[in-house]
Amino acid sequence: MSFFTLFLSACSEEKKEQAEDSLSKFKSAASQAMDDAKVAASDAADKAKEMAEDAADKAEDLADDAGDALEDACEDAKEKLDLKDKDC
Repeated sequence: MSFFTLFLSACSEEKKEQAEDSLSKFKSAASQAMDDAKVAASDAADKAKEMAEDAADKAEDLADDAGDALEDACEDAKEKLDLKDKDC
């Protein structure tokens, strides 16, 4: 083997090691990015669930308030009409 062949072989081996190292770093970074994305998606889902529960609670409160206001208006009307049964 000539010196040039040995040099090319050593150079190729160095390039191979560099490529393997770069690939390993890329795989690690991609894996970390996927893990981060999973955590972010889970956090977003939890936040969306919390917001939906809050919205449902507010809607229930508004419905209760509307029902109470309607009942009060009904009772007021019956009282003004001087009806015996004032329950609505």
